Amino acid sequence: MEEKPKYSKIVVSGRICTGKSTLVQNLVKALGWDTFSSGQYLRSYARDHHLAIEDAQEQSKKMTNKIDNMIRDVLKGNSHIVIDAWMGGIMSHGIKDVLKILLICDDVERFTRFAQRENISFLQARKRVLHREKKVLEKIQEIHGRHDIFDPKHYNMVIDTSGKKPDEIVSKVLQKLKHT
Repeated sequence: MEEKPKYSKIVVSGRICTGKSTLVQNLVKALGWDTFSSGQYLRSYARDHHLAIEDAQEQSKKMTNKIDNMIRDVLKGNSHIVIDAWMGGIMSHGIKDVLKILLICDDVERFTRFAQRENISFLQARKRVLHREKKVLEKIQEIHGRHDIFDPKHYNMVIDTSGKKPDEIVSKVLQKLKHT
């Protein structure tokens, strides 16, 4: 009889431009699993409601709770899904079959990635990234009373994406899945 894998769900968390979206896309491609991205959901919401992404992230507690509940429901009910969520490590606490990944990256590299993605200067990127992160983290503190969402203790895998190619990162995750 084949042994059931330890993980049937993956959450990927990390600050802006640590490589979350790229890793999620690569994992979905490699594993054939479904995906949910809180960031993509917010971007769609912002587009549909003619808001800047920064404004969408500052929406009401009701919006934040809606997204949080969607993620919790998906984690409790679905298998074979990869989720991109800021609070993924905390929201999946106590759910045994979730591989919780925290991506970290050097700030200079994060700002450079953002500048290239948005076609803006490094200084503009730095300002926008720090402003967005500050707003999101303040909102999380206000709504959830949490300031520890990027504490490695909430994750079973921490990957520094600084200077690494996307295929190196996805390989590490696939190795972890294979050896557990």
